[in-house]
Amino acid sequence: MNRILIGVNAILVVAVAFLFYKVNLNEGSHEEGKKAPEQSASVKTEVVKRIEAAATPVTGKIAFIDIDRLNEESLEIGDLVAETKRRKTNIEASVESLSMRYQKKVEEFQLSQKAGIASQSELEAKAREIQEIEKEAQNKQLQMDNLSMDINDKNIQFQKNVKNFLINWNKGRYDFILSYSDAVPSMLLGNTTLEVTDEIIKSLNEEYKAAKSKK
Repeated sequence: MNRILIGVNAILVVAVAFLFYKVNLNEGSHEEGKKAPEQSASVKTEVVKRIEAAATPVTGKIAFIDIDRLNEESLEIGDLVAETKRRKTNIEASVESLSMRYQKKVEEFQLSQKAGIASQSELEAKAREIQEIEKEAQNKQLQMDNLSMDINDKNIQFQKNVKNFLINWNKGRYDFILSYSDAVPSMLLGNTTLEVTDEIIKSLNEEYKAAKSKK
């Protein structure tokens, strides 16, 4: 029981931190990176379609986006963080309550057993109460697993949304749109006149607000 409760708390911390995973516009998601080298026919077809969709006359122009700022100023990421913190708080409160109940019930059972004043049926009833709390703790672990998977799915979807947005937004203006991050400085130097971060963040947030208002 204690291991379950400690495990839930540990995963909660990881789950919230995961929301701040840096969006990499140049590489696939972490999950996609785990796939075998041989892609399925449908995946290859999708790649070809995306290449064809992005194929335009060469302009010789390059732009870059500050991914750190995109993560900080994206309204969608902000909402994801807020939602995760809310769910995390609810689970933490439940876990804390379960821990207190579990400790109390175990102490009561041990005292009754040592005192020898409780009947066998009473002891069995107390044992069942303890088992029920353990089951509830396991359910909290399941909720945490679901939250972690949900965050992962939303992160992957956000990255896909950004890529699709850039394809539609670019319309042949740039041959390459690079990403920059202080955490992972794949680009060491860039002319600030080539940065399109402000425009991308503004357009992404406007599109997100419009989509959100329709729900």
